[in-house]
Amino acid sequence: MGGRVVAVGDPDEVRARLPSGAARLAAPHVAPGFVDSHVHLMWAGQRATRLVLDDVDGLGELLDRLLAYARANPAAEWLTVDAGFDLDGRLPSAAELEAAVPGRGLLLDRKGHDALVNVTGLRRAGIGPGTPDPPGGRIDRDAAGTPTGLLVERPAVDLVRAVLPAVDLDTRVGWIRAGQAELLRHGITTAVDPAVAVADLDGYAHAARSGRLRMRVVAMPLGDAVATDAVLDRAVARTGLVTADPARLRRGPTKLFLDGGGSLGTALLSSPWPGTADYHGNQTLSADVVHAHCAAAAAAGRAVGVHAVGDAAVDLVLDVLTDVDRRVPVAGLGFHLIHAYLGPSRAAMERARRLGVRVSAHPALQWQFGAGLVQRLGAERAGAANPLRAWLDAGVEVGGGSDGPGPPMSALFGMWQARTRQVQGRPDPLGPGQAVTAAQALALFTTGSARIAGGPGTGRIRVGDPADLVLLDVDPLTPDAEALRTATVVATVVGGEVVYRV
Repeated sequence: MGGRVVAVGDPDEVRARLPSGAARLAAPHVAPGFVDSHVHLMWAGQRATRLVLDDVDGLGELLDRLLAYARANPAAEWLTVDAGFDLDGRLPSAAELEAAVPGRGLLLDRKGHDALVNVTGLRRAGIGPGTPDPPGGRIDRDAAGTPTGLLVERPAVDLVRAVLPAVDLDTRVGWIRAGQAELLRHGITTAVDPAVAVADLDGYAHAARSGRLRMRVVAMPLGDAVATDAVLDRAVARTGLVTADPARLRRGPTKLFLDGGGSLGTALLSSPWPGTADYHGNQTLSADVVHAHCAAAAAAGRAVGVHAVGDAAVDLVLDVLTDVDRRVPVAGLGFHLIHAYLGPSRAAMERARRLGVRVSAHPALQWQFGAGLVQRLGAERAGAANPLRAWLDAGVEVGGGSDGPGPPMSALFGMWQARTRQVQGRPDPLGPGQAVTAAQALALFTTGSARIAGGPGTGRIRVGDPADLVLLDVDPLTPDAEALRTATVVATVVGGEVVYRV
């Protein structure tokens, strides 16, 4: 009643507590509603409207599909495409992309970090031989200094995004509705959406006010050197995000991108990337900017979640938080490392535990990029990536997420990968010593991720907690981990309301 759990236990006793006419659902197994601590909900809805080029086999197929897409959308002055492919390290040039899409802007989004742009797109953005690299980003150039079309990390990509056509409010709300429908199908009742740009805060606030949020969303405003804590505060206040529907929509920690990605070879490492003389990865934000955001958030009783993949990035964040902690204790505020999967040291894990810093970890992401990491780093080093067991053994609170879209967004899939350490394209587990137990895997996507989300519940089925439930045809604690891959979500319940059922 009131959207909360009123009784747990014997079925007859529970039925006696229900009001007359209450809906009844039956399924072999009931679990707490799953919580995804890191899923780009709005991007998932947006991806459904785009051409997705994650699985192309060779440059010829890539260009053919781009040409067909351009012909199917003749009125579009700009085409934006999701491009998670890796053509054995061979990326198309701006000229090759121009040949497929001549005279119109083309941006190939590479996992929210890098981008490939055609000649017209570079010209429209004013990017030429004399354009300086923006702080925290890089414009790739050939031997003559001409931009190749590859833009490394968000500050460089933002030079192009600044000239893309504006997206209207109805479109943003449509993306939210499409993204949440996919998550509810997977039994996810709370989603932490990291990297919500200032322009997208309006979409969430409007969706909540109009009753179109069917699940709980924690929106993490995206900060950087320009979008300071004060700027984000004003944006949140302007949109009315925190008052739109507090039961469904809450402001989360600020999100910062500190480094690149392991699969892109741009994560910030303490040692050079293999095959390079002295390239340690990309540092997208300065330590001063990270410190300013963290100090301001802590002073306001809020937190920051920092994308930090490489060991050097993890250490930098912990250095910053150690200093902030001297003035304002950070434990309990919700500060967390995002990803933190490439070589974090035992000393870093111990520091995180002492500070009360959590980790948002993403098993499905390892499934997606594991084979590529082996190629870049070798099997031993890649097998140590995403060290879930080590983080947990160190006493650090870890919440599971998918980092979708791209990686599978099913929490059950994430549990399966965390238990098996299987990765796409390899027959044997990668780093089986970092596998977790069935109970730990379930906790990643319930109690652990609920802590990252900051509630409203505990991630348990407990009297007084929100009635957020998932009904399944398989016990998530089954000894047969493979059963999780084919399990069915029978129904999803948010606040006592059935929002999805087969």
